[in-house]
Amino acid sequence: MKLEKAYSLELKQQISPVDADQKYREEKITSKFNFECPDDNCHAAVTCANLDKPKAKRKVEPYYKVVEEHSEQCLISKNIEGVKRKRTNYSDIYSEADEYITHAVRLNLQPHSKKRPIDSSDTSEDEVVIKGRPRNEKDVKEEGKRKKQRSKVLSSMVDSFLNNEDIIVQLPDIGTMAIQDLFVKVDGQSINSFVDEFRIYYGKAWFNECATGYRVVFANKLHFEEVEVRPSFFIPRRLVDETSYRLFQEKKLQEQIDKKPRLVFIVSEVGPHCKGNYINFKLEELEYLEYRSL
Repeated sequence: MKLEKAYSLELKQQISPVDADQKYREEKITSKFNFECPDDNCHAAVTCANLDKPKAKRKVEPYYKVVEEHSEQCLISKNIEGVKRKRTNYSDIYSEADEYITHAVRLNLQPHSKKRPIDSSDTSEDEVVIKGRPRNEKDVKEEGKRKKQRSKVLSSMVDSFLNNEDIIVQLPDIGTMAIQDLFVKVDGQSINSFVDEFRIYYGKAWFNECATGYRVVFANKLHFEEVEVRPSFFIPRRLVDETSYRLFQEKKLQEQIDKKPRLVFIVSEVGPHCKGNYINFKLEELEYLEYRSL
């Protein structure tokens, strides 16, 4: 569920992504990061994705993405959670517009605890069956039939990356890229250099426990304007309490709090954001996170 409007910190009013795009061209808005949740009881950071990308290079028009936890009093957040609870059908980050591509692999971010049954005995556990129009004309006879689109969960995608496998990955809306380009090391960049497309950010990081969950802090810094800090992200305890995936259960996470760094991977649609003196990623769900011992 995307926001139809967000609160502009520079204009002091709620505006749509279309209006934000216009104001950015007029230089009345200076950054895609200068937005908040429009609810009066919430100040969650919002990024206007693709706002700073030239129109001619856009594959997706600007849209709002909430990149911080909502406040407990936020009515918009409660509405979003209600919509999530009502969903009963399998859904993922891809849409009908993402055509079937024979040689490509998709990133599978379906919930760990809600694995969709696979209806073919010769399909691996990382593959899902995708309906789609074949990309190649020679496959025209197969149009409308169920085609096997290879798919890898994050842990398997990480394995392929670390093993330097030659894989082409299909991402939503934008097409394909080499797996090595999908992974971005946290290594001193300006966050303005990151694209508003799905990427897997990674680097050495430490796990720390806090009152409402766990905070993961990267070893290397990122910067935005005058701010240069080690980026971090938060693992809410509510996600830990709900998961059936062993890697993120309380006992397993407690083992990570030993002052030893891990190699951490986090999937992000719009990259990190800057708020005050901090630069943070938002962890959407536990399926978006993977970590390994060093």
